[in-house]
Amino acid sequence: MMGYLSERENVVEQIDSICLRLFDAWCETRSVTSLAYLLHCWPLINSTPDALRRLGETMRDLRRNHADQIDEYDFRALCEVADLIDELAAPHTVRLMAVVGEVAE
Repeated sequence: MMGYLSERENVVEQIDSICLRLFDAWCETRSVTSLAYLLHCWPLINSTPDALRRLGETMRDLRRNHADQIDEYDFRALCEVADLIDELAAPHTVRLMAVVGEVAE
């Protein structure tokens, strides 16, 4: 359960960091197809659920349609991004608890 906004922000920062590493690697290797997919939805202008869903779907399409053009490291990084996005998208419940104890007079 993510109880604090900062936890969500940390996950978004992790996603952004992975995308930056992929961007740098794909620029170095001139992986034009992979870069085209990434730049279609990143950098994130905001971290709304729609923006994150679009990033996840686009990266899933890259893995599915061009697996032959990405190495194992990139594949794992893309899977990690998908897992982080799924973590953010999962419904969260908040439990309220009554504190039982002495009442100050």
